[in-house]
Amino acid sequence: MRSALPSTGSKLRALSDRVEAVLLWVFTVMLVADVLLGILARYVHFDVVFADELGKYLFVWLCTIGIAAATKDNQHVRLSFIASHLPLGRKTIRMISQLLFLVFSLFFLYWSVRLTVMHVMMDKSAMGFHFPMYLFSAAVPFGFALTATRLIQNIVSIIRMTEPETVHETDEHAFKK
Repeated sequence: MRSALPSTGSKLRALSDRVEAVLLWVFTVMLVADVLLGILARYVHFDVVFADELGKYLFVWLCTIGIAAATKDNQHVRLSFIASHLPLGRKTIRMISQLLFLVFSLFFLYWSVRLTVMHVMMDKSAMGFHFPMYLFSAAVPFGFALTATRLIQNIVSIIRMTEPETVHETDEHAFKK
């Protein structure tokens, strides 16, 4: 008999969904505030040295977390035109797509971790203000680690899927939108 309690995997996914949503909101609000501060500072002829640089770093954080959010909802870029002409089932094509994206994410995760570790070892700081550079470069490994986690969750859900669907049926629906 199945338990009505949620599994550890679903609890972990719900927690990561919540953290991701909060982080997206926080970085969006901070980015908007930074841009408004930069605009107001120019309007009143007051130099805010860090506004442009901080905006750039906040945007990187927002984008890398946004990649994971898009992956969670399976909204990342796909070549559905090519996929619709392949003689493979929908499940197979989704699995290949997720695996290729996982390899891409792990590649970027590896190299961005190396970059962040280098920033820690060099004790490098951002130019406009003296925050440690690793706080900003950590956005890339954090985002791609979250993306890789989402991709693994997607792969597990694809493996658990039992109903066979053809790519052609889903693509016709996508093209009607």
